[in-house]
Amino acid sequence: MQYDEVKELIAIFEKTDLNDMEVQLDNARIRLNRGAVSPWMMPPAMPQPIVQPPAMSVPVSQNGKPEDVPDIAAAQAENVSSQKAVEEGAKVIKAPIVGTFYQSSAPEEAPFVKVGDTVSEGDVVCIIEAMKFMNEVNSEVSGTITEVLVKDGQFVEYGQELFRLK
Repeated sequence: MQYDEVKELIAIFEKTDLNDMEVQLDNARIRLNRGAVSPWMMPPAMPQPIVQPPAMSVPVSQNGKPEDVPDIAAAQAENVSSQKAVEEGAKVIKAPIVGTFYQSSAPEEAPFVKVGDTVSEGDVVCIIEAMKFMNEVNSEVSGTITEVLVKDGQFVEYGQELFRLK
């Protein structure tokens, strides 16, 4: 489990009424709770163990060939070009969590926003699905949508730019 995934879990947990949540993926396990100290937690005076993350592997399909893996180099190059746009004064709306981006609340519904639409601070601009939770994304800026930077159904990372505004 990577750092961004843990941050996403904490953010989701904070938005719920749950008092306790435990998630286990492969050999990584995380438990979150409010106010109570779990019996398996170490006292703060004891040294904390160093936990090495599991080695990353490329998913392989049944025929033995690697499955589609996101092109990290292309994503990094895209982030560099979008950073230049931000530096030039363009406004952007970024993903507040990791998940799947959806432009509308249902496949047959119209998108929340499209190029040319004017949005105000607080307007819902999309939904990001994370761990079967549909999270509305609200605009933190006002302006006119000039570009939708991701495709419907695309996986997005925390902080990834979703929309560009002027």
